[in-house]
Amino acid sequence: MSFFQRTEDLELGGSEGLVGELIRSIQRSFTGVVADHLEDLLANTDRRMCLVDRHISLAESGHVYTVDLLLFHVTLMRYVAIQVHAGRFDPARLVQARFALKLIDDLVRVPAVHAPTIGVLLCTDAAPDQQPGPVVVTLYDDVAPAQQAELPTPAELTSVIERCLATNDVRSQNA
Repeated sequence: MSFFQRTEDLELGGSEGLVGELIRSIQRSFTGVVADHLEDLLANTDRRMCLVDRHISLAESGHVYTVDLLLFHVTLMRYVAIQVHAGRFDPARLVQARFALKLIDDLVRVPAVHAPTIGVLLCTDAAPDQQPGPVVVTLYDDVAPAQQAELPTPAELTSVIERCLATNDVRSQNA
């Protein structure tokens, strides 16, 4: 099991602040590594997607929503927002991810030109009541099946997280 999985189970003892900040820092670094791999996989002419921005913070009503990778699909004429969470899947993250898509639509999308923003939520581990392993939820609700074929599949995205976790496991075993 990877360090990035099940970090929510840690009992921090008396050093909650320092250990918690260390864990958050490692999770942010890992999120950056996953975003790098996703950018390499998706932001290219073969996929018909280009990079718009990385690690975008969107603030609304005192809450900050982060989009780790914002891409634009040039044939579907829509933004694709990807959020990565180094930790357990929680259904509340879906609500947050959908709200981030709405914010992108409100702040970036030109409705007369662009189709609604779609997204992907990736978590390094399942909820406590599920089998351990990466979880990928594609938010392609209003995309026709023929157009979905142009978008990354959950299996492709899961393999990116698994590769990143495996690379990290190899590094920690060699240390």
